[in-house]
Amino acid sequence: MDGHVAKNNESTFPSYVDLDDFLTKHNSNFIWLLVATILSCGWIIYLTYYNSRNIGLILTLIINRLYKDGYIHIGSFSFSVLSGKVMFRDVYYINQDMSIRIQDGFLIFRWWKMYNPKQKQHDPKAETRLYVTVNGFEFHVYNRTDLYARLQETFGLEPTLLTPKKDEERGREDRNKSLESVNIKAESQDPASSWRSLIPVIKVNISTGRLAFGNHYLPQTLCVNFEDAFLTYATKPPSSHLDQYMHIVKGSLENVRVMLVPSPRYLGLQTDEPPRLMGEGFVVMQSNDVDIYYYQDEPGMFISKGKLGSHWQESEDHY
Repeated sequence: MDGHVAKNNESTFPSYVDLDDFLTKHNSNFIWLLVATILSCGWIIYLTYYNSRNIGLILTLIINRLYKDGYIHIGSFSFSVLSGKVMFRDVYYINQDMSIRIQDGFLIFRWWKMYNPKQKQHDPKAETRLYVTVNGFEFHVYNRTDLYARLQETFGLEPTLLTPKKDEERGREDRNKSLESVNIKAESQDPASSWRSLIPVIKVNISTGRLAFGNHYLPQTLCVNFEDAFLTYATKPPSSHLDQYMHIVKGSLENVRVMLVPSPRYLGLQTDEPPRLMGEGFVVMQSNDVDIYYYQDEPGMFISKGKLGSHWQESEDHY
């Protein structure tokens, strides 16, 4: 009986010599081809469905380990060096003041474009090397802790709502010190020293966007909904010689609706009812096409040079 069981075990688990004889007898090349095909299919399935998610998970862990002022999540991330394309999905950034959410999108950096370091940084007709497309964009502002901290400091109140940050405490100590004269440093005149010589123009396409301002302590939340946005970012010389440059954003929005929406989880009394409701809330403004032209100067850099009584120094880059 024991010999019969041992014989069955030997037949169930063949030895290395038996396996080699079996492969030699049954054309081992075909078997290795079958194994390689199965492994290749498994690798392709992993690269298609799971590799980008694993990279997104790793990036999320690394970024949140280094960045402590908020939470950043990346659902999936992939890139192609040949086409200069970076794709991402389920990205959001949350801190104590606002949140930014992106359903999916991609950016293309046209690295193959000829780079001329001597080209004008403020040329709006320059090459567009960076193109960004975003779907399902949401920007929500629900708090302003910096403003509350300044009000508490101005009126001498205890910081009961918010804990002051180390940087803010350091800034208060600096402001309490004696005033110092400053020099204003304008932007360097060397075009190659600025990132705008490499990326002078950025084009952004946003599909289905939403801007929200409010929280659950307010009865209404201001929402701006739009379907398509085509924006172009560039720079131009500043309006004042004390500034570095001017930000310029031009574009158009389609199917824009500005609404007052009832805030979820609001537990207060609703004393002022809107005159009429359409869909989600009260429509303040609605338009099929909206053109945007936004500009803002980038302030110059201030460099401390000494105590009061020292004179202002002027040079080519300092005013």
